[in-house]
Amino acid sequence: VDFLAEAKQTYWQILPIGPTGYGDSPYQSFSAFAGNPYFIDFRLLAADGYLTAEELPAAQPVDTVDYGALYNQRPVLLKKAVDRLLAAPSPAYEAFCAAQSFWLEDYALFMACKRHFGMRSWTEWEDEDIRLRRSQLVLEQYRTLLREDVELFTYIQYLFFRQWEALRTYLHGKDIHIIGDLPIYVAMDSADVWAEPE
Repeated sequence: VDFLAEAKQTYWQILPIGPTGYGDSPYQSFSAFAGNPYFIDFRLLAADGYLTAEELPAAQPVDTVDYGALYNQRPVLLKKAVDRLLAAPSPAYEAFCAAQSFWLEDYALFMACKRHFGMRSWTEWEDEDIRLRRSQLVLEQYRTLLREDVELFTYIQYLFFRQWEALRTYLHGKDIHIIGDLPIYVAMDSADVWAEPE
């Protein structure tokens, strides 16, 4: 952002920022609404007291991305931050959940179920009742069974959007605007298609 401002630029074009699905493609996202946890800055979580300095991962080269390392490392550290946040949920978190409930509840349950079923596509989940969302009772049973993961994926989105809003505020303070990109279609293996197949 500072580089763009110094270069007298006023627009920053970015790829889709949703959680990447198959092949880590930003165009195969698990949600049309959720943010990618790969973009959560651990240093900001440490500054807020949700991670310790010792827990911060070593700096990585900026020229390449090791998606395997991200995939394995991120959930462990984010779980630590979320556990600390869960000790005293803030009114801001509650407000975020209420404002984003139209997509967040389905997304968090979808991701918890994906983890439960070995990260396979929802079309391959063994339990047909949750796969096809047979009833509200089935959804509530899985929300209870997978409560910790549902909370984890919900809080991860809160962390992402806190940082995203801070970045946008910083951008606007520098008179820089974002040109965002979106996938043309929602991915088949997404919370969107699972929750709203029609």
